[in-house]
Amino acid sequence: MRIEENVQRSEPDGHLTADVQRSNAEHVREAFEKFVVPSYSRFDLVLERGEGSYVWDVDGKRYLDLAAGIAVCSLGHAHPEMTKALTEQSQKLIHVSNLYYNEFQGWLA
Repeated sequence: MRIEENVQRSEPDGHLTADVQRSNAEHVREAFEKFVVPSYSRFDLVLERGEGSYVWDVDGKRYLDLAAGIAVCSLGHAHPEMTKALTEQSQKLIHVSNLYYNEFQGWLA
């Protein structure tokens, strides 16, 4: 799904210019530039969803996910069994700092 937003651009002196259409990708990139610390450069790609070994950008273009979320997503995206397990776990704990023990970390390490 592609969502576009009407925004008003302003000149450096603060006067508003004509309305323009911005794509989701532009909106996301603008927020990152404004609020996220630029610790490294990013690819000019805004991903929206994934399924199995593929990801799609906000414009609907499909890519083979060769990055696998830097190894945290090597089982693929949106697998029904993984989604079920994640939903069940999220109703208990989402994250536990490594300052504490948790039930499964030692066994899964």
